[in-house]
Amino acid sequence: MTTAPTPAPTPAHEPTTQERLAWMRKNSKRLIIALILILVAAAVVTFSFSLFSSSSASPGNMVSSGSLAIDNDKEGVAVFTAAGLLPGEAATGTVTIANVGESDGDFTLTASNLVDTPATPALSSQLTAVITDEAATQVYSGPLASLTTVDLGTWAADETHTYTFTVTFAQAAGNEFQNAQTTVDLTWTAGQTG
Repeated sequence: MTTAPTPAPTPAHEPTTQERLAWMRKNSKRLIIALILILVAAAVVTFSFSLFSSSSASPGNMVSSGSLAIDNDKEGVAVFTAAGLLPGEAATGTVTIANVGESDGDFTLTASNLVDTPATPALSSQLTAVITDEAATQVYSGPLASLTTVDLGTWAADETHTYTFTVTFAQAAGNEFQNAQTTVDLTWTAGQTG
């Protein structure tokens, strides 16, 4: 049995420009819907890609604060002790204060807890205090009872000052001050500059 050869396909008719325009007018709604669907699909694909993320770390970032610290060669010890002073006599004592921190600081000296025994008459009213920096610059001169806070200026890191305290018992003090005593606390403070 012999099979007949398959006939060759006939070439498709190529539409003319007018036929194409007519077809587009007839199917314009379908074309617009298809275009909208393509745009929506593209937006979804783009949006879905935007959900991916990437990151890059830069670890080890650091901010460090400087330090502000005081060294007091008389820490916990009186700068001066004067026992048995007579009217007109003076007593002295020295202390070395240093900024051992890494930062500049505003330094102050504060006198507090002044106690007279007996309270009346107050021996502190008969005592004059003079405080000098390196035995040259005077930072305070006046009644011991009036000594409150003294501004010592701004010190750089590693700056050191030696202060001499001189306390003088008034020449005109009377017998009522015999065996009297005055104590006072001295506190050195450093604060951040600025």
